[in-house]
Amino acid sequence: MIPSILLFFAMATLSGLGVGSAGLPVIYLTLAEGLPQLQAQGVSLIFFLFSSGAALLVHLLRTPPLRTVWLLLPTALLGAWLGSSLALVLAHEFLRTIFAVFLVATGALGLFRKPQK
Repeated sequence: MIPSILLFFAMATLSGLGVGSAGLPVIYLTLAEGLPQLQAQGVSLIFFLFSSGAALLVHLLRTPPLRTVWLLLPTALLGAWLGSSLALVLAHEFLRTIFAVFLVATGALGLFRKPQK
């Protein structure tokens, strides 16, 4: 139990630094703990809620442009609703494959993208 707590703490730290986001817990939970994909994604969403809540506090101290937040909020809510609706009707193996491709693609972009100056 303690190693898992420490690992999740490390993943939260990496998530706060912009590395891996909520994908890291899914990989750990499916591969190391043997949790089914949908359950791992549910746990990851809860994990993401708490880590993003902590990040929100930091960002609020930096006073984000509220106009931008209000512009993005409707599309974020629509995307969350559409994604969860699709997850209920698509096959689990198909979701796993899409998620794996997404992780590899974002990792490759981060690895091979030239740093902005």
